Amino acid sequence: MADNEDGLGRTPGLPLTDEQRDELVARQARLNKALAEVEATQHERDAYFLELDDAGVEPNEMAKALGLHRLTVTHALTSHRKAEAARRLAADAPRAAAQAALDRAQEHVDQAWQSSPD
Repeated sequence: MADNEDGLGRTPGLPLTDEQRDELVARQARLNKALAEVEATQHERDAYFLELDDAGVEPNEMAKALGLHRLTVTHALTSHRKAEAARRLAADAPRAAAQAALDRAQEHVDQAWQSSPD
């Protein structure tokens, strides 16, 4: 490869050849596949951490047994807890809004009842 060519064998400023474009697309496909595999593996690992956490295993014990840094384990558990809390809040939001509306309506009824002539 000449000093003025990039990793694809392309001279800067010139358009890609069909072969270079195909190689670039193939590289991107390999990268996307590898990234998907890493994400799937991390998801499986996090699910395993949650199972251990549910079983009462401390994050320090998990990290030591699995040869990981404690922060790796605690970060995964904290991220899951935050996501679960966000899902619960999102699920509770419609009910909370309905309850607030009922409370306001009840206040109006109470005020009307108190101000009505006896």
